[in-house]
Amino acid sequence: MTHLVLAGHGSHLNIDSSEPFHRLAASLRATGQFDTVSVALWKEEPSLARALDAISDPDVVVVPVFISTGYFTRTVVPREMRLQGPLTIRGHQRIRYTPPVGTHPRLADVIIERAREAGAQPSDALVVLGHGTRRDSQSEKNVYAMAERVAARNLFAECGVAFIDQEPGMLTMLERFQAERLFVVPLFIADGWHVGETIPADLALDGPETRRNGRIVRYTPPVGTHPALAAVVRELAQEALSQAPPPSPSPLAPPRPAPIPEPPTPNVLGSLRIEPTRVCGPGEPTIELPPDPEAIRRHVRVDDAGRYRPLTGANNLPSRWWVPLRDGLTANDVIEAVYPLATIHRSQQAAGTLRIVPLDEVLERQTGRYEETRQLSPRGRRIVRDALCGQCARTPVWPLTTDHPTSGSDAPRPTSCQPPTPSAQIPCPEPCSVFVALAREALAWERQPTPPSPVDPSVPFAAFEEPGNQIRETLLATMQAPAGAGVPQ
Repeated sequence: MTHLVLAGHGSHLNIDSSEPFHRLAASLRATGQFDTVSVALWKEEPSLARALDAISDPDVVVVPVFISTGYFTRTVVPREMRLQGPLTIRGHQRIRYTPPVGTHPRLADVIIERAREAGAQPSDALVVLGHGTRRDSQSEKNVYAMAERVAARNLFAECGVAFIDQEPGMLTMLERFQAERLFVVPLFIADGWHVGETIPADLALDGPETRRNGRIVRYTPPVGTHPALAAVVRELAQEALSQAPPPSPSPLAPPRPAPIPEPPTPNVLGSLRIEPTRVCGPGEPTIELPPDPEAIRRHVRVDDAGRYRPLTGANNLPSRWWVPLRDGLTANDVIEAVYPLATIHRSQQAAGTLRIVPLDEVLERQTGRYEETRQLSPRGRRIVRDALCGQCARTPVWPLTTDHPTSGSDAPRPTSCQPPTPSAQIPCPEPCSVFVALAREALAWERQPTPPSPVDPSVPFAAFEEPGNQIRETLLATMQAPAGAGVPQ
């Protein structure tokens, strides 16, 4: 059996960032070409680091849904998923890792289709817009390669590139291209912060079409949200499978492990109430959701105030909803949609096979802008744990250090901002990416003490840099409390 994993970035701040991955996964499931299709994300859940926990299929193909071969595809994804190259043998599993979707030649067809959908004609100019970076020269190469493939078709009067973070910059497009109409196709995966906000603002776009000095600029949706991307993923997966075919059956081959028995489903798990015929969220249930895991997942992505919930275990689930257990939907399906991997981690904990990763190991493996988090003091690490994990339905079973096993005194203290919930049944085996993001800010506040500000409920959950963020202000107040005032040392 073959399990396809779509590895992507996601976001703590933008709810739209990961939706293309889930739509793409649904499209690929509908083809029936793979036995199972799942998603793994760097900044959201299921995380890259833990997504393989739930996969027991012998053949796994990981396709990085990124535009270029760069830092994330060369470093982050292999590191977090513990991959050793194009083929990783782990027990009974063969895990194949493909090139990113953005490097596949067929992506040029998607770029052309985006331009044509917006009305591009042979007399127009097509501009492939990439991110670019001054830190990694590899990032720009694929943008140029795709533009060259499109230009080789001779479908448009002009075809070239522009970048938001390097030369040639996107602000010079009207100077560099002569056609009356420019069709700007963002070579991005998602309609996230850059595509939806910074690019339109920097270019002063009026919408899909902008008229300026007698010329027209048409701005298309990103290539990563086009339905044709599914065909690119399928080809990458099939190429990986054909290049490294499964070995012939052998009596010496390691046997596939027996499934881990699931512990009995409790009546209460986190903020969920589990009944024989339905599962209910917090509060009196009045809103019926369809018995569809995707519909449930989308519903719980925001709280009652409509704010994005990047931490699925946060104690701010939307209230008053319930879902009937019918049409093949089980209680565990609902649990997985609300708390990804909760069921498998409960089972592994009961069987004694749960892989636990200490905080110091997580911080030591950070690179790039998060590399400095390993310098956060032991006191700072405890304060971050208390401020964040005390508001989560998952209970950390990870220790702060490799040689310091978790004990009762080492468990996170619930903050006063949220009431504690019965969360002991959902083990958290490893600090999450939200924890690492908060630790990075805490390090900066250790180096330059910052006074807390009044809490502003409108500030997003994980906008830790923004004054008024609830967790930020809780953490800052604790950091500035005098020694001996109940603050962890």
